[in-house]
Amino acid sequence: MSKKIDNDKLDAKKLRAEMLKELLPLGKSFLLWVILVVIIAWDYTSNQWFSMLFVDFTTYLTYGISKLFFIPAELLADGKSMVTTLEVNYKSLSINHYPMIVELECSAYHAYVALISLVAFSNWNVRTKLITGSILFGSLAVLNSLRIIMLGIVGHSFPEIFNMMHDYVWNILLVIIIWGMWELSNRRIRKKFLENEK
Repeated sequence: MSKKIDNDKLDAKKLRAEMLKELLPLGKSFLLWVILVVIIAWDYTSNQWFSMLFVDFTTYLTYGISKLFFIPAELLADGKSMVTTLEVNYKSLSINHYPMIVELECSAYHAYVALISLVAFSNWNVRTKLITGSILFGSLAVLNSLRIIMLGIVGHSFPEIFNMMHDYVWNILLVIIIWGMWELSNRRIRKKFLENEK
């Protein structure tokens, strides 16, 4: 009887150790994500150099993809936006004749930073992190630009649902998509690693 109890305690201890081993990289990823978000937010309120790279990258990629799909797109003059007491210069963008400004939040920088953090602490080798991370980053960039294009189309045709699509639907979908992309990649890489060990 005591042997069975000892075995159960040992199994529970192993299970806790395995769970901790799985959750520790996620905890580290979350901490890195917080640090990077704070750095970008600080830059946004002072230099607007690093943070605006996300904005410009998203604006020009969205413009380019729109043109690729023959969707009317136009880069308009520089615009200004007030974020609390901060004045920020942006490029204005028109998609499907619907004018928009891609602000820092719209650039999905939270998503990019989350993805970078997840890849950085994944149990992958450096080469796999670089290759898979680049593919995931590129996929997310294209997806985010397609999101903005779709919002331009919705804004032009159905302006009454634009805010709901922008503020709720796509925010929730981006979280699900990021997690799904990383999880699928992680499973595929771990499966390949286990097969190579045999």
